[in-house]
Amino acid sequence: MGTYFTSAGFSSCEIGGFVASALLHDLRVNNFTFTNFPEVDVSWDEKHFHITLKVHGVSSSTFSFNYETVKSEVKRFQDKKDVSAQVFGVIQKHAAELEGAVKRN
Repeated sequence: MGTYFTSAGFSSCEIGGFVASALLHDLRVNNFTFTNFPEVDVSWDEKHFHITLKVHGVSSSTFSFNYETVKSEVKRFQDKKDVSAQVFGVIQKHAAELEGAVKRN
C-alpha cells in the first residue's frame, strides 16, 4: 500500500510509476541482461525521495530526487508523458549499475 502525500498531491506508488515507466523505455531501447523486471523501492525524508532498484536479491545504489523534481515527474507521469531526459539519465545509469551488480553476483 502506498503512502499519499496530501500536500504534494501524489502517492509513493506514482513515484514508483514514473521510475518504472523510465525502466520500460530503457528496456525497449536497450533491453536488460537480467531476467525479471526490477523492483522499485521508494523511501523519503523531509527533503528527498530515495529510490533503489532491486532484482535477484541485488540492489543498485540508492539515488535521490528532491521534492520539486519528484512533483514535476509525477505530474508528467499523470499526464502520460515520458520522464524528463535528466531524470531518465539518472534512472538509466542505476539500471546499468544493477545489471553490472547482477553479473558479478
